[in-house]
Amino acid sequence: MEQKIHRIGIVDDHQLILDGLENLLKSEKSYDIAFAMNNAREALGLMEEAPVDLIVTDVAMPDMNGVEFIKKIKEKYPKVKVLVLSTYKTDLIDDEDVDGYLLKESSSQTILKKVKEILSNKPKSIYIDVAKNYHNLSKREKEIVVEIGNGLSSEQIADKLNLSYYTVETHKKNIYLKLNVKTTSELIKKAIHLGIIMN
Repeated sequence: MEQKIHRIGIVDDHQLILDGLENLLKSEKSYDIAFAMNNAREALGLMEEAPVDLIVTDVAMPDMNGVEFIKKIKEKYPKVKVLVLSTYKTDLIDDEDVDGYLLKESSSQTILKKVKEILSNKPKSIYIDVAKNYHNLSKREKEIVVEIGNGLSSEQIADKLNLSYYTVETHKKNIYLKLNVKTTSELIKKAIHLGIIMN
């Protein structure tokens, strides 16, 4: 009996990641790389001509928000599986929209195992290798992050959200700890990547 060949598309804005993933997946004889590109819009168009069984993608990309990209895939190609491979975990992606979610720091073995699991239609376990790095900000903390992104000071945020200055400062300390950042610019960059702040 011939082994089924699964066609996979890879979309990531970092060429190093693209090359690494392509080489890793090509090492499995049952996988055929249909395309590896850093443009989500082009990938969507290409999927009409080059159907795939699985898309491996990042969340943050310059030409199209990863959340939007995944939703468009599921709208146009509902049978296509989606594995998110990202630097951070974000809660903006609905579990129902993806078939797997791994961090880029995951080992090659973990990635291959997850791809195999998804393509064999096993029940999905979204948060393999992610739970330990999932920075779950509270609703209030997200509000404060957004206002920091808007350029407001702690005093201005306190006034706008009807909080004391010290409460805002305490929230900020917790936010910096949860997101593992040390400066405002690092915070804003990571918040954009996580989808808390829309770029």
